[in-house]
Amino acid sequence: METLGQKIRALRKAKGMTQSELARGLATASMISQIESDRTMPSAQLLAQIAERLGVDVSEFQRELAGSSEEAHTYRRAKQLAEQGQYEEAIRHYLSLSWPLHSQFRPELVFQDMGDCYLKAGDYEQAARLYDALVFAGFARGDMSSVVRGYYYGALARRRLQRDEEAILYLQRARQALAASGLQMPLRLKIEMTLARLLLQYGPMEQARALYEGILARDAEPMSAVDRAHAHHGLACAAAALGDYGAAVHHARRAIELHEDAGNKALAMRCRINLGAFLRLGGDPTGALSHLADLEHRVSPRDEVLRVALDHELALTYEALQRPAEAVERVSQALSTTRVAPEIRAQLHLLAAGLNLKLGDLDRAEAELQALDRLVDERPDVAPPGYLHLKAEVYLRKGNTTEILELCEEAVARAAHCARQPAWSLPDRFWVVPRPNTFPDQ
Repeated sequence: METLGQKIRALRKAKGMTQSELARGLATASMISQIESDRTMPSAQLLAQIAERLGVDVSEFQRELAGSSEEAHTYRRAKQLAEQGQYEEAIRHYLSLSWPLHSQFRPELVFQDMGDCYLKAGDYEQAARLYDALVFAGFARGDMSSVVRGYYYGALARRRLQRDEEAILYLQRARQALAASGLQMPLRLKIEMTLARLLLQYGPMEQARALYEGILARDAEPMSAVDRAHAHHGLACAAAALGDYGAAVHHARRAIELHEDAGNKALAMRCRINLGAFLRLGGDPTGALSHLADLEHRVSPRDEVLRVALDHELALTYEALQRPAEAVERVSQALSTTRVAPEIRAQLHLLAAGLNLKLGDLDRAEAELQALDRLVDERPDVAPPGYLHLKAEVYLRKGNTTEILELCEEAVARAAHCARQPAWSLPDRFWVVPRPNTFPDQ
């Protein structure tokens, strides 16, 4: 069945008119384009004016409008509710549409709108399903821009569901669809930045580095100073993970400059703390300490995330300088902060245990490991590398034979569990990586 938009387009072309000519004095050419592509419905008055200009009676459109005016009103109301932030009510209106959809609607637009509402309402499972439907509808209509959007927003939904491996796959598919279609979409940068950050977290690190380098190499592509700074910061972290600390220092400094120029003091501070890590890892712990000590008075006490990051990095730097007592003091300061992510708290307990072992305080080392045990019991995924090895060393020093035997059994069980897990793992250092917006501009 021919839609209203398709009929208007056919009549216009039959009269040899352009969209601008049809729109003159009635609406904008953009509005006519939206009507002809069935992305919007004209008002009764505008439809009568269009019919008159096309030389037909408005009744010519009655068949296409039959049964659709109420649906169109429901759809417009749903979009209005979504714009007002009333996502659950908007979803209720979308679900009240007749399914299968009336021919006046483009399925991919409805799927996108519904998916966005579910995503913003926090129903990520439904959002993922709607974005999958958007992908299928896009393929069915040969609309590759819808396919790309479906893969990208489907990846965002899966990230909220903590299914990052799937998110990586969807982002890679979005890139492939873009490359195959030759489309130039502003979404490309968001796709690549999100994918690069996930690869930075899970690997392969070589791919993360190559992706960031490719983003920065496109000088002609519009990119904000903040996005460029994030790309330099991500590239610095990837280079450091691969052992190229010279490149890491260079790109961290470039990121700091860009953030400072843009007035982003907090983001610049994240990069400054990481710069200290790169100096330490590159074999210059003295330079790292001097750099980090200069940041002490510049980090707000209210910013607990950056405060913990700075204390953690200072502890690692003091450890590299063979000053374990000062390192312990910094770890204790970081652990006293309430807002510490479980994976970071796990790393801090392990570091504290190792430092106390160096100081010969076996009881304190064991207490830190017991705190880590409790954390790992609640969140097995945060167990840091070297955890069981350090426990074994402490037990050996204390002569706890029973605990050593239990630890061997635990190590076997953990090895079997890890063998079933993905090979990717979180970086073992505290790198404050920039996070993309929760809901990027569409």
